[in-house]
Amino acid sequence: METPRSEVVKALTTMSRDAENDALSYGKTLGDNGLLSEKDISDLRKNTSSLNDDLVVLDRLPSVLQYRREESWAFLTLQTALLTTLPPTSFEERRFFHCEPYNDSVLSSLPVEILIEIFQLVVAGDLGLAEYDVLDVKHSPNWVISHVCRVWRSVAVSMPSLWTSVFIEDDSDLLMIDGVPFTENKATLLQEYLTRSNQYPLRVALSSSYDIQKHHEILLPHFTRCTDLNFTVNEGAINMLFTISVEFPDLKRLSIVVDDISHYPSIPRDPRSTTSPPINGFSKAPHLQEVSLRGIRIFHLGLPFPQLLSFTGDISHCFECLILFILSSRLITATLKIDLVPPYSPLSVPFTHTNLRTLSLYTDIQCIRDLRLPALEVFRIERIRSGGYHHIAELLRESRCPLRSLYLEVPALPWSKLQPILDPCSSTLTSLSIRVDAGSARSVYDALSLDGASCLAPRLEELYVRDDTSDEDKYIELSFAEDPFLDMVFWRRDSDGEVALLKSLTMCSPYSPVPFYARWQLKALEIQGLKVEYCNYAWTKKI
Repeated sequence: METPRSEVVKALTTMSRDAENDALSYGKTLGDNGLLSEKDISDLRKNTSSLNDDLVVLDRLPSVLQYRREESWAFLTLQTALLTTLPPTSFEERRFFHCEPYNDSVLSSLPVEILIEIFQLVVAGDLGLAEYDVLDVKHSPNWVISHVCRVWRSVAVSMPSLWTSVFIEDDSDLLMIDGVPFTENKATLLQEYLTRSNQYPLRVALSSSYDIQKHHEILLPHFTRCTDLNFTVNEGAINMLFTISVEFPDLKRLSIVVDDISHYPSIPRDPRSTTSPPINGFSKAPHLQEVSLRGIRIFHLGLPFPQLLSFTGDISHCFECLILFILSSRLITATLKIDLVPPYSPLSVPFTHTNLRTLSLYTDIQCIRDLRLPALEVFRIERIRSGGYHHIAELLRESRCPLRSLYLEVPALPWSKLQPILDPCSSTLTSLSIRVDAGSARSVYDALSLDGASCLAPRLEELYVRDDTSDEDKYIELSFAEDPFLDMVFWRRDSDGEVALLKSLTMCSPYSPVPFYARWQLKALEIQGLKVEYCNYAWTKKI
């Protein structure tokens, strides 16, 4: 008498052979032309269900039958693939292959609303994908999505928001082939791309080292609905900026980067020169609030300064800086890269700007001592020239501003020069970034603790310290490993309410070994909630 186990094995053996024979027969029915008949499709679906039932039983058997299970999975995978729709094929391919309608594939179960969200994430770059030229049909996600299948194409084409970000840059490969940066085919693609965006607001970024007149002609009718414009050009393409004469009723953000503009004959080297008219095309932008300029001065453009809220750009003359603040009465944020500045004649009366809250400078400039910024909350600087610390100290002292964040990303200053800068804002500081060395570290740490005459920055919650001490001197130890630093940090974590609780500490020592002892000592504070970070490279605090 057969046992239940032997009966199951016998039944499974028969069943598996039948399944194998069926699967092989289906392979034979494909014939030379690779087509499936309606009966083949019906049989494949029935056999798929049978194979799934087989798998349930096979999973209960010992591992000796594992090879049967693997064979069944292989057949199931093959049959599932045969029932899945393929991308649109060419006329030649249709003679050999056949795909089922989209509605019969697993992917068709995704609602259109889900597809729309996925497409938006892909195109917006939220999935970490690289940004591609929108005219690159092989890599730009907009075009790729719309060529997967008819359903995806229909969804993509019906979504104007999917086509509202226009990013164009030179095709270096194409230039190497025929030297033409913008072919007729690309012009047609750009027109089609803009047509699909319907009347939705546009974000345009154009980067070219060549004549971009054709780009301009196609984009011109759509400038009225642009909210963001970003141009990166050089002397070969800057002529286009002079030809812009339309209104920008919706423009909010403008960025212009010009390479080697000082060598371009139409732009005067001295911004005070009137030999060349300014670019006035952006003066008719009633909602423009953010402007970023690189390689081009504010005197080269006619801008609606009174309405600007944010400005980033190059400054080469002191009076440029002053005029910017005088004209831009609503300005809240300014990031200025100071170049070579000629001698400066101080103002007889300092100028007061009542709205500026954030000021970031690449280097100090004498004219800042003639500014009064009573609303300033964030100040950052990367370089201080000889005597420049006096200008910064005067700015902070005379402005009497509620400065919350001070980021001195400059080489370590002696305490005698650093103290006049810190004292005026000591009572309001909550975030401080500072650099020290062997000569200044002890004084700074004492000032930040009770060992000083009075505690500096009692409201401090975030501290960034970069120790520029070099390990070339074997007799100088990194300040992070010394007691003054650790005592200061521990005290600010447990001062019984004398000062604010330190919440974040960042240490940086680019020229010295890792301070293992200090990091080990701070482990206890990390457990209590202090955020501790360490960088062994030349780290700087950014706004």
